[in-house]
Amino acid sequence: MSNGTDNSLDKIREDYSFIANSVFYKIYKEFDKTCKDYQGDRDASCPPDNLGDSGTPTEVTDLLKKLYSNYYRVKEAYGGRNNDYFTYYLDEAKKIGCICLKYWLYDQTITKELEDDQINALFQGWKNHIENEIIYKNLKPCKFYNLNKDEINNIRKVYALYTIFYENNKNWGSCNSDKCEYMDYFGEALDEFINGINSCSGKPSTDNYCKEFDEFVNLCKDKNQNAGISIYHEYMGYSPDGSNKYLLSVEKYKDKPLYIYLKDKEMLNFLKTSNFLSNKSTTIAATSVVGSAIGLSSIFYYFYKVNLNDIFKYKCCITINIKYASKFLLL
Repeated sequence: MSNGTDNSLDKIREDYSFIANSVFYKIYKEFDKTCKDYQGDRDASCPPDNLGDSGTPTEVTDLLKKLYSNYYRVKEAYGGRNNDYFTYYLDEAKKIGCICLKYWLYDQTITKELEDDQINALFQGWKNHIENEIIYKNLKPCKFYNLNKDEINNIRKVYALYTIFYENNKNWGSCNSDKCEYMDYFGEALDEFINGINSCSGKPSTDNYCKEFDEFVNLCKDKNQNAGISIYHEYMGYSPDGSNKYLLSVEKYKDKPLYIYLKDKEMLNFLKTSNFLSNKSTTIAATSVVGSAIGLSSIFYYFYKVNLNDIFKYKCCITINIKYASKFLLL
């Protein structure tokens, strides 16, 4: 499954129909529309006819023109001046418009079977004809990086994981077929997420994949009530009210701890009982739902991965976790 070309979000939605109700997916689907589909647009988001360079493959030029229109729409959403494109979910588009656009573009790149030389041409077209043509002024731009085909496949796995959890706390494991064929793909996505944290932590800041991955980590740090994955730099405790505080794992990233939380215990239980985790994931908490929620995984993480100096640095955090653990172990 993971080596084929049928892992696009549209294909995943066929097996997990609840995704169709997610705001993430609705924003993603806006990017399938043309600039002519918006009455109030007046061709503002339409690309110039001569967009592209001579010699650029037709399939690359066509995709570049679609990217031009979609990039313009996201820019307008971020500016908050134009509600023509994301009428019912403009606030969400301001938060996740860029990651939705990136996911859409990477799906297009893979499903159209572009090879590395064509992908490079697409990136150069972005640099030459879009990045400096559609001005964000003081707004934070969507930044695209020159990734190869393997890197695109890896990062879109992570985006798929983020998508299936977005706004979703009811349908874990619910799919439209007996096989739930994308479960292995999601397992690989979770591996890629954890491996990305570990590998990018020690790589130079010039690495394009790690630049993209770092943006994703920062997105997970943003306070978004709809996000199913949240990241903090400190232990947030156990939340019996289900407010985004069920600890999945603790990882060290750029010399700082990352506490990775899931939205609620149903999601966490789903991960631990559905073979969602692959055998490669050695840093994921292997405790029960209750154990994870009270922070047991972070205790074992520090004993296993953090050196003695770091243990002293995080002494307070570990003491808090042991306090919670003792309370439950004595019951």
